[in-house]
Amino acid sequence: DIIDYTQLISILMETDFYNNLRESERIGLVRFVTNMENNHYDAVSNNLITNLEEQIENLQKEIESEPKDSGYMNHMQLYFLKKEIFAVAEMKIIYAYKHFEIHLKWLLKASYPEIKERKLYRWESITEFLKSKKINPKTLTNYSEINELRNLNNAIKHGISILDENTSKIQEFQNRKKLDYDDLVLFYKRIEISSIRFIESLIHKIHQDLYEFDEDRIEKMSKKLIRRMDLTAINLLIEKLKKKIE
Repeated sequence: DIIDYTQLISILMETDFYNNLRESERIGLVRFVTNMENNHYDAVSNNLITNLEEQIENLQKEIESEPKDSGYMNHMQLYFLKKEIFAVAEMKIIYAYKHFEIHLKWLLKASYPEIKERKLYRWESITEFLKSKKINPKTLTNYSEINELRNLNNAIKHGISILDENTSKIQEFQNRKKLDYDDLVLFYKRIEISSIRFIESLIHKIHQDLYEFDEDRIEKMSKKLIRRMDLTAINLLIEKLKKKIE
């Protein structure tokens, strides 16, 4: 038989394309967490909080040394400094969740291009999507901490009071009627690396879903296909798969 070198080269190029594409996407998934940018707001907010703490401490000392019932301007300045440091602590929480959310959405969209964009804007939709892929969000590392961060973020952004039925359960806030900025900072320090651990855990589950096929899983896939496809379609599928890998 005459060898059609053009067709042979075409088949080999297509095979290499799919092999390289699969490996490139798989490695990209595995290495994703190492490419997560640092939370750039951390250094800025930490420096700002330290600076404000020093100002507050110095001002309080000055007020204590003043005669009683004097220093109205200092008291007013102290009031605004305390409001400002609390706002910085709030922004620390908001930015932390936004930082996590950006990377979570990118990971899901890159791994599952079929996911609808609108589903990435509600936590409930994201968890339902993961469940559809046999990934239980509650089993992911630091799920509880991420959920606490999400609830606190929502309370800061949308609530009348930061303390509500969800956030009052956070261990740093329990039995508190009012929060100070250092309560928010203590909470943040506890959950600081939770987003990375959650993403790492999710990557492992996504890798299992997209790239790991044991005999039991392949058997289930074959039973599902055999119920939908006739013999001609099955043979065509086998032929197509062989051409992609040979």
